[in-house]
Amino acid sequence: MPLVGNTTSGALTRTRIADYIAASESVTPVAVTDAARVATAAELFVSKLFTQTPTANRTFTTPTGAELAAGLTDEVVGSSFEFTIVNLAPSTYTITLTAGASGVTIVGAAAVQPATSGSFIGVFTAASTVSIYRK
Repeated sequence: MPLVGNTTSGALTRTRIADYIAASESVTPVAVTDAARVATAAELFVSKLFTQTPTANRTFTTPTGAELAAGLTDEVVGSSFEFTIVNLAPSTYTITLTAGASGVTIVGAAAVQPATSGSFIGVFTAASTVSIYRK
């Protein structure tokens, strides 16, 4: 969610700034069931923290680029969002971030190894195109 004017005059309002700060500071952990997961745009933008204890190798799939764009208001090229995947398995099983059907590219190591976490930042490179980088 970029911090841009949202009135017809293009003015930045105090409410818009407060909403931006509240959204960027808020984290709602989501315990993912032991299965492959397809995240929604709202989960990535609002929850930002996903935990899972896999009993086999699992995939965590992003929404498509168009779904991500539809989930943001005022999305512009350069807008970004961050999220973290925590693998609670003590050993053996990985969680691999995979790109949605279209419009998403994963850059860097996509596998979150056991007993570690992976933090990612998604950046809009076009209206419905997102590159997600491992931090």
